[in-house]
Amino acid sequence: MAHRAQRLTAAILHSRAGRATALAVLITACGFALAAVFDDRAPPRAAAGEQQLVVDRRPFSTALNLSGVIVPGDGLEVTAPFDGVVRTVGFEYGDRVRRGQVLVEIDPSELLHERNAAESAYLKAKLADEEMAGWADGPEVARARRALATAERDLQEAERALSESRALLDRGLVPRMEYEGLQQQKLSHETALAAAREDLETVLKQGGAANRRVAELELQNARARLEKLDAEFEQAIVAAPDAGVIVRPPDTDGEESPSAVYVGRRVAKGALIGSIARAGGLAVAFEVDESDVNRLAPGQPVRVTGAGFHQHRLTGRLESIAGQAEVSGPGGKATFSVKARLDPLSASAAAAVRIGMSANVELTLYDNPSAIVVPPEAISGGVDDAFVLVRDVDRRSPRRVRVQIGYVSPTGVEIRSGLEPSDTVVWGLTLREDREEAAP
Repeated sequence: MAHRAQRLTAAILHSRAGRATALAVLITACGFALAAVFDDRAPPRAAAGEQQLVVDRRPFSTALNLSGVIVPGDGLEVTAPFDGVVRTVGFEYGDRVRRGQVLVEIDPSELLHERNAAESAYLKAKLADEEMAGWADGPEVARARRALATAERDLQEAERALSESRALLDRGLVPRMEYEGLQQQKLSHETALAAAREDLETVLKQGGAANRRVAELELQNARARLEKLDAEFEQAIVAAPDAGVIVRPPDTDGEESPSAVYVGRRVAKGALIGSIARAGGLAVAFEVDESDVNRLAPGQPVRVTGAGFHQHRLTGRLESIAGQAEVSGPGGKATFSVKARLDPLSASAAAAVRIGMSANVELTLYDNPSAIVVPPEAISGGVDDAFVLVRDVDRRSPRRVRVQIGYVSPTGVEIRSGLEPSDTVVWGLTLREDREEAAP
């Protein structure tokens, strides 16, 4: 048999077709031999339905998507300087105004009456202050001094007459009744002198330090009131304090709203005429559910897009979070008002973005520029005992690796510990394959 095989082989080799066939057989045999030698070194093939990912560090972030509206960020409030009726209006809400542009003119007729009354009070206070400043030499003190001098002279005359009458009485030249009458007159003049002295003392006290201070303060108040009204009088023409877009007060909803300014409307002092949003000072306002509000903090970055300015992607940072919730009706859901300041806009964006436009807000809650992230379906177990399957090159079966998970997003799960870059994470195995292949 062996000799027959040798002869068959030799015959094949002597033929041209046989040489080709022998070469093919030889290559096939070598292939099987090499496969047998290196079978243990080749990486195992993935099981049916298995998916793999070689992990590496990459940026990872989680975001909250909300709906909001463009609002003034750095607004300047324009208010009525005094009570009056609007004469002219030089703007429409939504217009871009320049610095110093006349917005409204208010009729100062009512203010004029107040100003005249204030001037009258000022002049009276000024006279009173001047009178108190020269009180010691004033008419009241002079009158009291004259009264005192008169009382002193009258007493002296009474004393002289009484003395003369006494001498005559001793000589028997006048009756005693006349002498006693002069005594009564002397007592009366002494009483009058005492009263004149008290009156002078009282009048002098009226010009004391306390009363002079009261007069000074009343004069200062009257002067301040007059100066304030003069300043308001000059503000009858209300001009724009800065360039920007003038918007309707936030509590209005139409032309007929009480906050809308129009010719002939009566405005009260301090009433809000409008708010000027400075160029480049816009913001976006939105509401956050109570379940998400504690995940926010001032300074978090936001990205803003909108249908009205879809070609521009705006950026900014969270500025303020309301401390009190707004509840829509009994048993309604509580929401919190949030405001984010936008970064300065480019010229094209500033021309496209308008106050009141709807906006889509993407609020970045967490950002890690170098994170290990795996798909959510690769995680098994609970939060406290989560694990993944890692397939090593030198092992046919994957191994379980306990991991600590961080933030979770719809596109991936952050792995805080347990995995290293270049690890191959596998998932998608059936339950039986998982138990068999991941068994230690």
